[in-house]
Amino acid sequence: MPPSLALPRISTNVRFAASALLFPELAGAWAERLFLTPPRARLEETALDLLDAREGFAVHKGRRIATWEWGWKSREAPAVLLAHGWGGHAAQMRGFVFPLLAAGYRVLGFDQPAHGLSEGRLSGLPDFADVLALIARQHGSPRAIVAHSVGAAAAAYALSRGLRFDRIVLVSPPSDIIGYSRRFARWHWIPEPVRRSMQAAIEERYGVRWEDLEVPRVAPRMTARALVIHDRDDRMMPWAHGASVARHWPGARLLSTEGLGHRRILADERVTQAAAQFIDE
Repeated sequence: MPPSLALPRISTNVRFAASALLFPELAGAWAERLFLTPPRARLEETALDLLDAREGFAVHKGRRIATWEWGWKSREAPAVLLAHGWGGHAAQMRGFVFPLLAAGYRVLGFDQPAHGLSEGRLSGLPDFADVLALIARQHGSPRAIVAHSVGAAAAAYALSRGLRFDRIVLVSPPSDIIGYSRRFARWHWIPEPVRRSMQAAIEERYGVRWEDLEVPRVAPRMTARALVIHDRDDRMMPWAHGASVARHWPGARLLSTEGLGHRRILADERVTQAAAQFIDE
């Protein structure tokens, strides 16, 4: 880790450790806010090739959500929704656009709240699911979705709440949200009692228990056909997560890659073509 990144993190972690001892309630509130604050990408990283794309927006909890649509002139063509992950943005999903257009689909992209060009400061997995469903409804129930990382968990949760897709491609999906929060807590030196307080506060904020967000828990009820794509060298979301999701989702296929990690997998031609072919079967 570069020194410029390590020093601020150490400073934050020391404050957490001290406040957890002296002001545990404050530490819990602080941890909740930190957990719900996504990292912001640089503006130039979020830029999309807007050639032939129609820009728009939706509104979620008073926040403007940036949207894009490719192939919009072919209104009769079925649509496919692209959903990025935590700390991501729609531009990361651009590799899927042209294979899907070539297969005859309209393609929808958007930035989640507090991500990319969308408004907001805080966001969580239930927000991801709500916005995903909102965009789907606005564009006439897309046939399929390609979702990455936390976006994949949000898509599964939205499906469990009544959203309908014929097919779903889950790229690098998490299978254990609580386990992820424990890694997050260790990274920031957050004691386990404070982490539990953080989890309880977030569950109260959204009215959703974290166990109900776990993909393996909701997957057995799914009827959408699923393709899970996960890289064996993914350090952020280990391959075992995707394998677990595929094992619990009825009839799911698992495509394993190597050497792509958590984000470069989105730009790999083999991955983008496999997703388009699966959707178009």
